[in-house]
Amino acid sequence: MKLCMGIIEDGISGDIIYKNYLNTDIPFNLERAEMYCESTKVLNAGVLNIAHAENLPEEMIVQEGAALICIGMPAELYTKSPLILLVLDQSKKVAELSNEVNRIFFEYNSLELRLHEAVNKGKSIQYLVEQMAQFLNNELVVMNAEFKLIGQSNSTIHMCEISGIKQPDSHGRLSTEHVEFFKNDLIYSNVKNMREPFIYEPSIFICRVICMNVFFQDDFVCRVVIAEDRSTFRGYEAGLLHFFTSFIQLVYDLAGYSGDIMPREHMVEIFSALISGESIESWRLKNSVSQHGWNYDGPFLCASIMPSDRDYYNRTIPYYCQMINRDFKGCCAFEYERKIVCIVNLEYYNGSGECFNSVYLETLRDGYFRVGYSNVFTSIVDIQAHYVQAKISLRIGLDQFPSRWYYKFSDIVLFYMESKLTEELDGQFLCSPKIIGLDSYDRANSSDYLHTLKVYLDNQMNAVKTAKDLFIHRATMVNRLERIKELAGINFKDPDDILYIKISIRLFYKADRRG
Repeated sequence: MKLCMGIIEDGISGDIIYKNYLNTDIPFNLERAEMYCESTKVLNAGVLNIAHAENLPEEMIVQEGAALICIGMPAELYTKSPLILLVLDQSKKVAELSNEVNRIFFEYNSLELRLHEAVNKGKSIQYLVEQMAQFLNNELVVMNAEFKLIGQSNSTIHMCEISGIKQPDSHGRLSTEHVEFFKNDLIYSNVKNMREPFIYEPSIFICRVICMNVFFQDDFVCRVVIAEDRSTFRGYEAGLLHFFTSFIQLVYDLAGYSGDIMPREHMVEIFSALISGESIESWRLKNSVSQHGWNYDGPFLCASIMPSDRDYYNRTIPYYCQMINRDFKGCCAFEYERKIVCIVNLEYYNGSGECFNSVYLETLRDGYFRVGYSNVFTSIVDIQAHYVQAKISLRIGLDQFPSRWYYKFSDIVLFYMESKLTEELDGQFLCSPKIIGLDSYDRANSSDYLHTLKVYLDNQMNAVKTAKDLFIHRATMVNRLERIKELAGINFKDPDDILYIKISIRLFYKADRRG
């Protein structure tokens, strides 16, 4: 990234004793910094030289656009040449100065690289704003042509706060009165087609702002704004604005502008971060969700979709993510851990996961997809836990019911609990001794007390229904229950004892000890 002398000046320490440039007129033309050496005969354009005055010759060729930071006052040649010159007090060490200057170049070059990577990876405008805001002293916002904020450096708009006017709503939209003001403001109309940075003097806001417009196919699509809300504008603020706006322009150019869809913050970025365990500020989360017209409080559903082997081979997963986002109402789908994750806004489906599944099951089945669903949830902050639910549903569902196309966590959860219970011990070693003893008695005496107990508990301890299911007389059923109590010592009035007995029977039969 090319820098200007003003940025370097603000980033180094030491007392300035002379400079020959104005802070309001500094070109961004410095590509790198170099330590001056005695063999140097020409100070080249675009290079920032670092030297001690006593080491500089009295004659030197200076190209237009060359720059020099000098420790100690140099000869008159250097002050009267086209050189951009900054002179520091002699107490400054050359090595220290060189380290500071190179650090500044490194930080800005890293910023440029991050912004390029962010655009290429489809990161949101909000993400770009957050990267750039670290290099600004004032507030940075991006507002689209519909007066909606699509990127902001603070959770609240500080220039609104200091101006005593209403904050944008939860969707990032300016209030009606502010929109009406701008629409009727002649200055606003006159600057709408400007292609270079411009100053917007205080009006509805009490501070000045420096702005730059973004166009797509000659149509105005958004405006990047730096407010003079915390510190006075520096001479290079317009240059930084121009630099950053070029990346916003690139976002529109690469994606192809399609009305309101493109500028909205990509929920994919937010959801992926949440699923991976990152912490997201609540205002960013609310801003992202609300800009898509979603209610922050849901209800939501998370689906983990397993593509077919052909999709892995043909690399068609990104295509299906785009298809779901385009054709499925209220969905945000993206690739994660070699599967498709889909966050569903159930407001479009009467709050029902069953409704969503019934609408799109055939489409998903045609693509040979298997789907695991989480439980319905109402806090988007809990998305990671519900993603895990969907993952578990898919994994265990495929194991237990391989012929099914979809699996709900509520139907799978007991199988999951069983798998966790038996991670260290086989199920037979977790069973209650009462069940083991009852089974041993049945084997020795050709009785059927364990099966009777199972059916009785399955029927919610309804003796009449159990007798019918076992085709035995009610009196026989009563006698069996008394015998079970006697043999196993089961207390049917103790909920903890009954819970353990139920779990034990489930694990016992799963181990196939009775067939």
